[in-house]
Amino acid sequence: MRHGSFGSVTFRKIFLSYTVILIIPIIVFSSLNVQRNITEERQRLHDKHISDANRIAVVVDDKLKELKNLGKLMSEESWVRKMMQNTDVYENEFDFLKMLEIRRNFENSINSLNILSFGMIVFPEKEQIFSAWGTYAEDDFFSGVAVFDDETRQRIENNVLEQQYFKVLPPETVKLWGNSKRVIPVFQSLEVVNQPRGVLILFIDSAYFADYMHRFGSIESKDMLITTQGQPIYRQTQAGSDGEHKSQHSYELVVPSLESDLRYRISYLDSSVIGINNLFSSLLAILISSALGALTAFLLAKISYRPLGALLSKLSAAIRYDDVRHSLVSGSEYNYIEESFDRLLHENEKLQRSMQDYEKAAKSNLFQRLLKGYFTDEQQMNGLKKIGIGYTDEMHYCTVLISFHAIRDVSDFDQIRKIELMTIVIVEKVMELHGLDYELFEVTHADKALILSSDYIFGQEGMIEQIALSITEEIEQACGFHPYVLPGTVEKGLVGISKSYYAANESLQYILFSRDHQADLQEESVQTIVEYYYPTDWEVQLINNLKIGNLDTSIQILHEISTENGKRCLSETSTIRLVSLLMETMLRVLHELNLDTGIYVKQFANKAEGADIGEMWGYVYEVVTLICERNRYSNSMTTIEVGSQLVQYVSENYTSADVSLKRLAEIFQMSVSKVSKIFKEITGINFYDYLCRLRMEMAKELLRERKCGIDDIAHRVGYENVYSFKRAFIRYEGIKPDEYVDIAM
Repeated sequence: MRHGSFGSVTFRKIFLSYTVILIIPIIVFSSLNVQRNITEERQRLHDKHISDANRIAVVVDDKLKELKNLGKLMSEESWVRKMMQNTDVYENEFDFLKMLEIRRNFENSINSLNILSFGMIVFPEKEQIFSAWGTYAEDDFFSGVAVFDDETRQRIENNVLEQQYFKVLPPETVKLWGNSKRVIPVFQSLEVVNQPRGVLILFIDSAYFADYMHRFGSIESKDMLITTQGQPIYRQTQAGSDGEHKSQHSYELVVPSLESDLRYRISYLDSSVIGINNLFSSLLAILISSALGALTAFLLAKISYRPLGALLSKLSAAIRYDDVRHSLVSGSEYNYIEESFDRLLHENEKLQRSMQDYEKAAKSNLFQRLLKGYFTDEQQMNGLKKIGIGYTDEMHYCTVLISFHAIRDVSDFDQIRKIELMTIVIVEKVMELHGLDYELFEVTHADKALILSSDYIFGQEGMIEQIALSITEEIEQACGFHPYVLPGTVEKGLVGISKSYYAANESLQYILFSRDHQADLQEESVQTIVEYYYPTDWEVQLINNLKIGNLDTSIQILHEISTENGKRCLSETSTIRLVSLLMETMLRVLHELNLDTGIYVKQFANKAEGADIGEMWGYVYEVVTLICERNRYSNSMTTIEVGSQLVQYVSENYTSADVSLKRLAEIFQMSVSKVSKIFKEITGINFYDYLCRLRMEMAKELLRERKCGIDDIAHRVGYENVYSFKRAFIRYEGIKPDEYVDIAM
């Protein structure tokens, strides 16, 4: 391909791509910058308006605070407290001159606030009113001095009778000495009681308050409204044409008073705009940046196209064109790349299908393992997660087997395929109704297995039976035959899947056997019924884990066998038979490991003769531990050397009373558990059995010689007291020391 760079379609596309890549961020960045300027301007104005609104609230609250202070001052005056008393002490103590002084001081206090029209103190019990003009009866004051309409007067009298810490009422009209005024009543109780004996009422002059707000609360707002109890007491509107205000948007700030129940509603014009200079500078920056971006895009396209052009030339040379020597069709250099990608996609699809088949097979294999008994460790749990199975030991499971054995003609593969597809659809439909997670797959002994799972226990009130019945009826209705749908029990943990499976499989095998041998069953009776639970698959896993020395999993298998058989309430005979079968498994493994099984057969037989099932189970656990520990440590030369030293020390010091695992651990500087494991690996039995064997053999020899008493023999063989010696002798020999002496004679 020999074309001029700029004449190449590929180059033009690269250049256009770089141009778009560079220009779009420039435009976006410039737009964001303009938007940021608008946002900052609005935020600055908003902060300014908030500050202005708070300042207005402070101005009014400061004046309200002065009114509160006046009320507090009045409540502390001695003459006020004495007037509140229901006695004539006030009239006797204060003469005319004193009263003139009190009235003058009260008037000065009212005038000093600069916004009050007048004030008074009401004494409800005495029905008197004190003011700067004198003391009046309530009726005389409200009819001759400050005249309100009946409704307003009634509202004032009601508020006087209630305890009012600081209450502002809406503006009212009053005729004060015959002159009409608009005043704002403010009530303050001079006592903290439900029905105060003295109430200070201050009347804010609306004209004074407006003058005060104009002087100290001038604002930049469009409108300001002060309300109390939802009713306005003051409004201020900024001077300006209505048309100008209507053409601009506004928003409202509401500031509550900190001194009373007043609320300040202040409206501000939202007039934030970007300056014309800023707009021009942004446009100029966009133009300059676009020009630089285009130049940069051209340079980048030149640099990028050089290796790409060489590559495309090589690729296009590998493709045969009829007219390759004459001309090249626009964009034809990409044909080979497209074909290569098609091949890669095709190969990738094949690989994906292979991977899906592998995952499906691995998943099916793992489900088969779950049915046989899945005894987990951390590595196996990771395997579950990798395949995408989210099962855990904390979940509950139930296995349901679906069998098509009722179909006599198994040669019609189309019918069987149809039944399988319908089964998948029906199971999905039934599971959606019951809200359970499930996995459906093929099994050997039946046609399909269905594992139900949930984080919570399920299956109450016949739920599982209802699921099985629904699946049976749906398949029968859709396919025209009656399948066997057999549920197992609901179990917890991954091993529970196997337990549930074997329960369902037992039911299936019984049905199939009954169907094929119905005539024989009517004439025969089953002579032997296997009550215990010991599946062959579990036995195989137990043997495999014993051979590799996996103690934790081996113990888990034994524990699950013990637990499951405990649920079945086996008879003593069946339990002994089960434990004996487990011991036979242990002996088989021991024989494969070339170990002498005689001592284990003898010791188990002794425990079986006593019919103590607990001791029999305990011995099986002990042998399992021995096998696993031996397999784990059998190849360790260090273990053999240390074990030999341990055996030698015990053989030389077994008559000492302080010989113990703890003592050995201190001498050989190891943990007690490690000493126990090594000793059992070397000797084949645990430490205390070995120590007891040595002591009992020496004790029997001393008993046969008859040279010392039993107490002396107990101390000589290493026991601190004769009671421990006798108990150990009976456990080891099966008879008492005295009886052994008689037999030895």
